[in-house]
Amino acid sequence: MSTSEVQAVVAMIDAETAAIMKQEPQETKKLREGRLDDKAGAYGQYFGTWDIAAGMMRDCSMYALYPLLRLARQKRSDLNIAVMADEMLPPYTNYLGYSGFPTLERLGDAMRPVLREATPDETDALLSAYLRYANRLYCWVYHYFPWNLGEHYRYPDDAEARAADARAARDAAAIVDGFTPSETFIKLTWQPLGVSVRAWLAVEQNPELCRDLLDALPFTVLQEHPMVTGESMFAWTPLTTTAPVHVTEEIRFAPIGRLRFSQRTGQKLVVQYGATKETIRAPLLGGVIAEDRAKLPAIGRAVWDATYASKDLIWLTVERT
Repeated sequence: MSTSEVQAVVAMIDAETAAIMKQEPQETKKLREGRLDDKAGAYGQYFGTWDIAAGMMRDCSMYALYPLLRLARQKRSDLNIAVMADEMLPPYTNYLGYSGFPTLERLGDAMRPVLREATPDETDALLSAYLRYANRLYCWVYHYFPWNLGEHYRYPDDAEARAADARAARDAAAIVDGFTPSETFIKLTWQPLGVSVRAWLAVEQNPELCRDLLDALPFTVLQEHPMVTGESMFAWTPLTTTAPVHVTEEIRFAPIGRLRFSQRTGQKLVVQYGATKETIRAPLLGGVIAEDRAKLPAIGRAVWDATYASKDLIWLTVERT
């Protein structure tokens, strides 16, 4: 396999990624509008197809492609990445190709044969390109998923639940950031909201992760809101970092304004704007400066409304300052 062939496949994947950076793919639009050519789904309904495909897309990018890239970057002689890719990826790409994502399948089918004779550096380039495409594709799938169906499955709005939410809000407001801000800053701007904040980066605690982020700046990506974590926002970035992480934090005990970076769940930049509930730990990335934190709740609520119901597009630009 020649270097030019590897470069051609990487360029093909990168071109598809660039085409969907700022515009929803026709594939996701056809799926959510019930216009799949093969009418995938049982008994004439397509919600099941949409739901299962959304979950498969998430798992493909986060729990198949990303682990493959991490292992490939270890350059271990006892691992055959091409064989692993042949075993792990087709069950995802074949099903997803049937369920409305033929480009994902086509790119995977083009990549896997090239992997078999690729050098370690070429393997990295191929998997990185494919991961960037899969993450961007899932970003659109996530954004347009009908999350507001959750209105039919709400917890009872009783006094106890309201009191628990109030306690969580008070507890979050009382948390003091235990890390000293660095002198390395970035600016985050949300459009069309027209709001910007400055944030410091944890260059002493997680230097390699911060360096990878800084090297990727500037970028503009779609801002989203999680469905289970609580009051935070995340955005899929164009990174493919596997940087070592030295400092993590249990997110329910993190202060308002905390910046995190989730390598394993989509290369997502996370901004916490209020109380969070999850017990997981996440890599420390930094924090919004004190004088800008008051701006965050309004941003977070607008992003929640856009992700949950309106489907408006809110764009996050991250740059050095």
